[in-house]
Amino acid sequence: MKKIVIVGAGFGGLTVFHHISTWVNNADAQVTVIDERETFLVKPSLPEVALGEKDIRDITFPLRPVIESYGRFIRSRVHRIDAKAQQVYLDDEVAMPYDFLVIALGGKKDFESVPGFREYGYSVCTDILAPRLYEALEKFEQGNILIGSAPMLAGTRLKDVPHLETACEGPVGEVAFMIDNELRERGIRDQARIICFSPAEIFFEDVGDKVHEAFEGLARKHEVEVVTNKVIDKIDKDHIVFKDGSTLSSALTVLIPTYRGPDLIAESGLGDEAGFVPTDENFQHLDYANIFAIGDVASRTVPKLGHLAVEQGNLVASLLRQRIVGQGERYDYEPEIFCIMNMGHRKAMLIRSNTLWGGKTDISYHSSMSHLMKSSFDTYMVKFKGKMPPQLAQRLLNVYLGRLQE
Repeated sequence: MKKIVIVGAGFGGLTVFHHISTWVNNADAQVTVIDERETFLVKPSLPEVALGEKDIRDITFPLRPVIESYGRFIRSRVHRIDAKAQQVYLDDEVAMPYDFLVIALGGKKDFESVPGFREYGYSVCTDILAPRLYEALEKFEQGNILIGSAPMLAGTRLKDVPHLETACEGPVGEVAFMIDNELRERGIRDQARIICFSPAEIFFEDVGDKVHEAFEGLARKHEVEVVTNKVIDKIDKDHIVFKDGSTLSSALTVLIPTYRGPDLIAESGLGDEAGFVPTDENFQHLDYANIFAIGDVASRTVPKLGHLAVEQGNLVASLLRQRIVGQGERYDYEPEIFCIMNMGHRKAMLIRSNTLWGGKTDISYHSSMSHLMKSSFDTYMVKFKGKMPPQLAQRLLNVYLGRLQE
């Protein structure tokens, strides 16, 4: 019996599991999913939690009953992976053997690398920090609100991967627009400046000129300022300091931190200099043919985006089926930026672009329809326990977005 172990039950890991569940019972195979959490978290909805539009309970569901319908679920921290012995070591050095391993752990969000974050910083990156930001916004009265990213880290083993200065700036723009809407509804927008900062030369460096133009127009309309080439050094009570010595006063600082590979990857000898897992174009480890890595933990995932994790999960699941069952076609993985930024007031900005990989798609759409699409997707994810919408819905979406580009 072939043993498939999936470490991490986020977007990528759960995508692989749902595909495997369709054939595992008819194959000589067993699937085990390991995660530290008992619940799945729809992370793209955390900005809505931070702005009081949703509760954490609205964007989570229990993992165990979903996974145990077709496989085995273990709630545990993975302490070590022995790739040569094909063993995953859990709490108390319990060993879990595997024939195929899918690493879908996500990235380590390194808040501690920015002095002062613990005392004075806020974020939307976790289910602990998002409610904390909501409480701070409830108390906000006036001053500068700074929203930005710390620099992205990358290894050097993969020469064909685009280099970006930030992990993902979608949440930066999303939070800025949502806070703008919140303050206008409270009648205190004129008491605040909303400033986005980026270590990159261009804000949203992973998209093309058309999306940049659309975003800049919305930023001007909503009085959201943008400063670039600003690498955060530390956060103080009433200001932040950048590496170039400049400062900005701040009544509230929201940070998307530096992403690193999980400590487990470095300690197991599976990572590059930044701790991410280096893979080929099939997301197969460069040194171990039976190990795959998808999502934020993979060096090849640039930027760190949930949509890419799902697409990579589709690809890896198709490859596993071919190798174990000898059936099925290879999924056609085509990387692209696809995200929808909630802007409040039932509006959102949809972004779809593949210019980072040499493509020609570069569109954005600001409307209530984009907001409906985002809210529908998030609701679907919770209701159907991490499954992606059916292929028919995907095809209809592609037709719709294709018309926007005409």
